[in-house]
Amino acid sequence: MCTSKQADKSYIAVMGKIFDVLERFVEQGTTRGLAFSEIAKGLPFSRTTIHRILYSLGKLGYIEKCATGSCYRLTRQFHDLAGQGVAFRYLQAISKPLMQNLLIRYAETVNLGSLDGGQVAYVDVVQSPSALRIAALPGDRNPVHSTALGKAILAFLPESRTRAILGENPLLRKTPKTITQRTHLLEHLSAVRDQRVALDMEENVTGVTCVAAPIFDNTGRVIAAFSISGPASRMNAKLNAIKIDVRAAASTITKMLGPPGGVDASPRANHQENIFASRWRANSA
Repeated sequence: MCTSKQADKSYIAVMGKIFDVLERFVEQGTTRGLAFSEIAKGLPFSRTTIHRILYSLGKLGYIEKCATGSCYRLTRQFHDLAGQGVAFRYLQAISKPLMQNLLIRYAETVNLGSLDGGQVAYVDVVQSPSALRIAALPGDRNPVHSTALGKAILAFLPESRTRAILGENPLLRKTPKTITQRTHLLEHLSAVRDQRVALDMEENVTGVTCVAAPIFDNTGRVIAAFSISGPASRMNAKLNAIKIDVRAAASTITKMLGPPGGVDASPRANHQENIFASRWRANSA
């Protein structure tokens, strides 16, 4: 196991194991059951632990055995818990292990944010261990137009709502690189939709770069976003890798919020998500 996790006394190791198991269902799709051997293959802990996790999730009503008794599958109760109007406490809980993994991998601050009154609000923040770090606090707010979190959410709202938000909130110039022209910003958001990732290249704070990707609920509605932020001097060199992993982490949560048999809101991210899941298990080993 990573020394970073060992040194983090707030990290609950069993949570990582529980979500490693749940991720097996996410990776394979939630429409079919998985045999125990499929769930256990490659997981860095004992088969007895996996049996106990499956048993416990079954007692709680989130996993059930298939009719034949030879496989396991997620229940409607699991997906109802993550349905429309999902509580952000639940979103925060299932996001935490992925946020911790991103922190371990990049040693930069990881944020979970949502839209609140035309601004982006920070729901959870895992701070970088570096002395030179960029970190908001849960509950803090920033403009949507100048932040990666804000743009990742804004890009996937209905166009009428996006225009209403931009009309009600002035595009204030936060730095010399802030986009302050509405037409320019709308063009920029179109590129965000194509790439499924948003960048803040010193647009909100001079010297700070941020990368974000959207999270969707089971109806395909954007409800939040993940981001990694840090000094541009460190971030820019690893920008491409961060884009892949942030997008994949957001896609993983989107799948976990989806209904049984639902269509993944991020089909283009499947390959990248599998890479992220593999890295997570490698880091946990």
